[in-house]
Amino acid sequence: GRWGVMEAFQEAFPRLVTKLELNGQRAGDWARWGKHPECEKVVPASAGLTAFQRVLVTHALRPDRLSAAMALFCMDALGVASLSPPPTSLSALVESEADKPDPNAPILLIATPGADPTGELEEFAAKAVGADKFVALAMGGGQADDAINLLRDAARKGEWLCLKNLHLVSAWIPRLEKEFNALSDRHPNFRLWLTTEETDKFAPILLQQSLKVTFEAPPGIKKNLQRTYASWSEELVGGAGELQANLLFLLAWIHALMQERRNFIPQGWTKFYEFSFGDLRSGTGVVQLAMDTILARSGEGGEGKAADDARIDWSYIHGLMENSVYGGRIDNPFDLRVLRTYLNKYFNDAMVSGGRGVALIDGLEAPAPS
Repeated sequence: GRWGVMEAFQEAFPRLVTKLELNGQRAGDWARWGKHPECEKVVPASAGLTAFQRVLVTHALRPDRLSAAMALFCMDALGVASLSPPPTSLSALVESEADKPDPNAPILLIATPGADPTGELEEFAAKAVGADKFVALAMGGGQADDAINLLRDAARKGEWLCLKNLHLVSAWIPRLEKEFNALSDRHPNFRLWLTTEETDKFAPILLQQSLKVTFEAPPGIKKNLQRTYASWSEELVGGAGELQANLLFLLAWIHALMQERRNFIPQGWTKFYEFSFGDLRSGTGVVQLAMDTILARSGEGGEGKAADDARIDWSYIHGLMENSVYGGRIDNPFDLRVLRTYLNKYFNDAMVSGGRGVALIDGLEAPAPS
């Protein structure tokens, strides 16, 4: 219990506990510190604690903020503003490689559980070079010769080729490396994309040649929202009226919550569910279908205001989200109850209207329509 932790803390660091003066002159300062929602940032300066001592005190008195305190300690020690890099889009990766000495260098996407890059890559390739110039092949039994032939054709024609799941054929990767380096006539538009999960058997030379990108769910709600909006076009978010923009925000919010809860197993979920970009893409499709239904019913074609005045069929959205998009991955009734609660809380008339006073969470109001 809490008292047991405090007793152990006092026994292990008696001088530090005396220095804190928890019941002395600084009692009021520590009482206010204990109630602060981000206490790791407001440790009383008069206590004169070192950075690591602040972590120890947080662990003993506010263990719920230990993770944040440790992140703050690492940022101070490394002299960085954040432990997580800003979200980077695939288009930015391609643009950054265009000026390199070898613009045709492979791009290796290292997938992590719950983060599959293939869906986002397919969408980006369709916009960048066209779906007819993008070929994807899932590696497995008997695909080696097909992959080599596709590699040669793509290099000659200037197409994009994606070879997926290379971790399943690690013994074949050296051959791929030799074939790639043997390509003498590469079209300037040729691009080789590779996807793999973490493995220690990847060919070192090809690994060194490639631009390596770890593809994982962004840490924290804010960065998750930024990643989602970076994947959506301006036309999708702002081109169909306020109602669709609000629905998309609520979808992005729920998607971020679903992924972030995986960091708190078993309290968040009973197990790790691989909620991914594919689920977000499917949810976006549900929102767009709901909007198409509203527009067709209103008879206004593309008028955003007419759509705003129409009634949303929430049972349609709830049903698809619960039984297919996200709920299709959930196999525990208690976890399904969590999902159902989120859908009822956020996908409703009051929330989508964006009225003042409607809270996403305690202390954070839903954004008003703009």
